[in-house]
Amino acid sequence: MNDLRTPYKTATGLGSAHRGTGNWLAQRLTALALIPLFVWFVGALFLHLFAGRMALLTWLQDPVTAFFIALALATAFYHGYLGVRVVVEDYIHHMVVKWFVLVLLQWLSIVLVLADVYVLIWFTLRAS
Repeated sequence: MNDLRTPYKTATGLGSAHRGTGNWLAQRLTALALIPLFVWFVGALFLHLFAGRMALLTWLQDPVTAFFIALALATAFYHGYLGVRVVVEDYIHHMVVKWFVLVLLQWLSIVLVLADVYVLIWFTLRAS
């Protein structure tokens, strides 16, 4: 008997899904990407807060600034999605509820990122 699995485990197909490494790596890479993005954002925002309202608005309306803010927000939402997804997969055991929550979580993340990007584009183009 070379197979160490019990007959029940063999019959139910429980075991590794063979995709955990990719999720783990994506979570770590997004965390690493968020460090410089948010250090830049908080530092620049802090410096522009004391320069006056017009300097802050001018900085926020710059396309390069809008790009990096959109990148930071998209990365943060994806990072959050990955983390909450793992929690849902681990702790919700009813398959229909799990599927519904995962689909809702994915769509909510996509809609919020698109809304943020839309607002950034609108705000940047409004200045022109």
